[in-house]
Amino acid sequence: MFGIYWDCDGTLMDTEKAFAYAWQEILKSKNLDLPIEHFDQYVGVDDRIVHEKYSSEVNLPPFQETMNLISEIILKNFGEKTLFDDALQCLEYFYNHDWKQACVSASPQNHLENKLKETAIYQYFHLVVGGDTVDRNKPHPDIYIDSINKLKTTKNIIIEDSPFGIESGVGSGAFVIAIDRGVFTHDQLSSAYLIVDKITPEIILEVSESL
Repeated sequence: MFGIYWDCDGTLMDTEKAFAYAWQEILKSKNLDLPIEHFDQYVGVDDRIVHEKYSSEVNLPPFQETMNLISEIILKNFGEKTLFDDALQCLEYFYNHDWKQACVSASPQNHLENKLKETAIYQYFHLVVGGDTVDRNKPHPDIYIDSINKLKTTKNIIIEDSPFGIESGVGSGAFVIAIDRGVFTHDQLSSAYLIVDKITPEIILEVSESL
């Protein structure tokens, strides 16, 4: 049985910069003014790690309260326009062809579910898994291994956009496709088995034939 396991931020949705601007706004309110490029290093990183890092520099609220603030900032301008068209096309295609699909993200579970519902794609997934549901988030493979075990799929494709996500996916034993969204270099994405500029149903079907 085939399974497609989608990362969320940067893969399904153009939200990487939105997170960066949200963190920038919160930190600026604490008198820590950082350039937006500074936050590129945290793309795909567990939010708990990011929160811990900045909590050592400024007086941040507890983790959950901080994530609620970030979510509020992002959702101000959230909507269907946030989705990448190529990913949406694939979601719809494989949903209509009865493939199992999951969304597996480093983001906390409740924030992940909110994003999927706000963009009206929650219904495409058989399983939604956030990073706070496992002891070891990406780049460890646990989150993908657990998701694959829950869906009981045997031929698995993971779609990612960041080095940490790719590392997590490769460690799970699945076939990993990296989408180059222009945030990372090809060298940084090179651990994936395939790098594409755009994801299509044809690409996923071709990969599935080799599994």
